[in-house]
Amino acid sequence: MIGRRDLFGSILGILVFLGGVALLLITFREAYRMFSVPAGDALGVHAGATVDLNRAGSTFVGLIVRILLLVVMAIVSSLIANRGIQLYASSRALRTSRVPELSDEEARFVSEGGHERAG
Repeated sequence: MIGRRDLFGSILGILVFLGGVALLLITFREAYRMFSVPAGDALGVHAGATVDLNRAGSTFVGLIVRILLLVVMAIVSSLIANRGIQLYASSRALRTSRVPELSDEEARFVSEGGHERAG
């Protein structure tokens, strides 16, 4: 197949890229929701009330875990989108048939017109 591009690979690459972008959008939406909550509400600390350190500490650890999960989600979704771009680009490249390289002896045989010399 000389000069043929892969339609299925192109479509698959676009779909994988769009899936990665959708995952990135979900990650950004979750990050926005998480960071739009005031810090006092997120940690369960209210003005004028006594601070329960156990509750505030466990809530803080929960927030750190959520932030780390957001980072992992962002990395994974960007890798998926990047893979989609690579799939699309490789499917759009023209494929050419490869001609095997000749050994020195075969090249000499061909250059002499393909005839063996009489010994």
